[in-house]
Amino acid sequence: MINTSGYDQRKSDFEFFKTFWVKEPTSGKKEYCIGCYSKDDWEFIHEELKKDGSLEDNIPTSSVTVTDDKLNSDTRGVYLLTDAEAEDLKKHSRVKYVHVNPAAYPGTYADNPDDIASSEPLSPKQRYSSTVKHQRDVSGSYLPSSPNISLLNRGGYQLLRHTKKIDSWYGQNDATIIDSDTDQYGTGEDVDLIVCDTDMWFGHIEFQNPALISNIKQSNNSTAASTSAPINYIGGNVLRSGYSSSSTTGTCDLLDLVLDAPYYIDPAWFEADAGNRLTTRWDGTKVPVESVARSWWSNSSQRSSEFASAGTITSSSITNYTRAGSNGSNTAYHTGTGSHGTPCASQAYGRQYGWAYNANKWFLNLYGTNNIGLENGFDIQKIFHQTKPVNPKYGTKDPTVSSNSWGLRQGTSSSGYYYFREGATGGSGISYSTPPAFMNNFYNTIYGRRRCNEYVDGHAAITAGDELIESGVIFVCAAGNHNQKLVQSSHPDYNNYYASSANTNYADAKTNGIWSLINNAPAYNSINRPGFPQQIGVDRTTTPYTYKTIAIGALDDDHNVSGKEQKVSYSNMGNAVDCFASADDTLSACDDNGTFTKYNRYDAYYTYNSSNSVESEDRRFSGTSSACPITAGLIATKLQYNRSWTYADIKNWLTNTVGDLSSTYFYTGTEATTATDSNWSDVNNLQGASPRIIYDARTKDTVTMTITGDDLKITGDVTIINN
Repeated sequence: MINTSGYDQRKSDFEFFKTFWVKEPTSGKKEYCIGCYSKDDWEFIHEELKKDGSLEDNIPTSSVTVTDDKLNSDTRGVYLLTDAEAEDLKKHSRVKYVHVNPAAYPGTYADNPDDIASSEPLSPKQRYSSTVKHQRDVSGSYLPSSPNISLLNRGGYQLLRHTKKIDSWYGQNDATIIDSDTDQYGTGEDVDLIVCDTDMWFGHIEFQNPALISNIKQSNNSTAASTSAPINYIGGNVLRSGYSSSSTTGTCDLLDLVLDAPYYIDPAWFEADAGNRLTTRWDGTKVPVESVARSWWSNSSQRSSEFASAGTITSSSITNYTRAGSNGSNTAYHTGTGSHGTPCASQAYGRQYGWAYNANKWFLNLYGTNNIGLENGFDIQKIFHQTKPVNPKYGTKDPTVSSNSWGLRQGTSSSGYYYFREGATGGSGISYSTPPAFMNNFYNTIYGRRRCNEYVDGHAAITAGDELIESGVIFVCAAGNHNQKLVQSSHPDYNNYYASSANTNYADAKTNGIWSLINNAPAYNSINRPGFPQQIGVDRTTTPYTYKTIAIGALDDDHNVSGKEQKVSYSNMGNAVDCFASADDTLSACDDNGTFTKYNRYDAYYTYNSSNSVESEDRRFSGTSSACPITAGLIATKLQYNRSWTYADIKNWLTNTVGDLSSTYFYTGTEATTATDSNWSDVNNLQGASPRIIYDARTKDTVTMTITGDDLKITGDVTIINN
């Protein structure tokens, strides 16, 4: 057996494979690629080569066999020639080149894939040049009032936990501070990662390039400090100097999808009148004038003609969408009231707390102060995905990942009729005046016991969401914080629901929405079906239905009494949840809004362009709202090396490569099977969900292959067994 663990061994294995492949003949006719300068030249040479008895100089007298006339090309083809004929043909004035066809002889010319591909590295790379501190149950000396340099780049637990399958804190106290680097395979480079949330603060030091800021101060704003980025941190945003003729490099890595993306998509329009259409943002990045950017989205005549039919969004939805309100600056927090967007962005792509710190970092105020709204938010992401420029490094557009830490939810009636495992047509139903266990286990919040429920496919926002998924955007969403069991359509609990009267079918058991994101949209009284937005893009022609979103559940920061990881009490679960990620009491950047506790950082203040920043602070962040951006960032690091991946490839990687943890490491509980089952009261019960925690697993696993006779097939990284 040959082990393929290292580069040298892999190269040796590859050379072994080449011995089985067709090699270039040492004599006689062989395939040659012939290229000409123009279509006319090629047509002339092609006809002369086919003639039997050509009198043209440097052309073989006898007719030449055409093995591939390359109908897709105007200037080239493949022919059988001797070496002498090939050398003579090179002298013809209409011939640009003649060379052996390498594709015909892989045994001679095939290149080792490791040497030419932009492939996932064989081993993870260091994030920092030295270790940093991580704590699972963040507390005590990890969050002092005056942090020193030893806490620079502290990581909470969302980074270290997801570097490997088995938790680094397994077998020890959750409050243990682990000094470790967080090696990772990818950084999200050349992937567009959009965080869709409330308004947020772009000026946090987490989002600044350390090379372009100075005068770092500690939390007292007087004592000198320092800041640093990962070793392979790139810095900047896609509008950096060199992108277009007016482009400039700023300190901030983030761009706003509404206000900045038009210049990225359509630089010619803005450069045509740069003095009136472009401005310099607070951090030094050249960006669109806000009103011009808004007009670009809402008016097809206010853009280059090639984008006239790309689609528009309602102008009234972005009239009040501003950088001051949705983004802030280095010297001012955002004026919107949101406090949720900053930690989400931090954990998706922040240079300290995020996995995808080299992604193309985009933000969209989807539902905060002066937000764009759901329908327009879906539309703008689709338009961006379809019209953004091709990355010349690959000849394709960069993949797009959308992170969505939100969801619509409603309360459950305190009395009525419930239908448990009776199918969509139900039966007579069972009357209740106190909700049975399967309806009463939901997490009790300040809003009461709410749940996500399936919305009727009869609203423009749902259609826009379907179209977004169809366009190829990878949509990662929070599974929800309701302790709700969400299942696939083949599960017996899929059709569980309630109604106000007996003998009511599922299709007739519905109510109007109560949350303003989809005003008064009708929703079914579903109990265990995936709701909005997890339901967007669902394919109901398959069995079971195919859910194309990636739904993420939340891990508890505490292990249970047996030392096992567990879902946190409030997290949704069930077999419609794709995986779980760190969530409860993770650590993130924050802004000045909200009533949560803020914690001082070592690198709290900075200076840019002679202006001193307002303070950067951190916070504990919890919920599937945290699990979602962490997972979105980690997925972006996988798309870096798998640019054509779809949602199906990601789900396959999660299932077959990331895989499930055994009962030694993850508490699963016993799935409830009746409406009053006592197992509904177990708040850490997975209720049939896979015990799957996403981690930085390589996307190309080693496989085993047997060589039998002359038949040989090679895929991926391989272990060779020669019989």
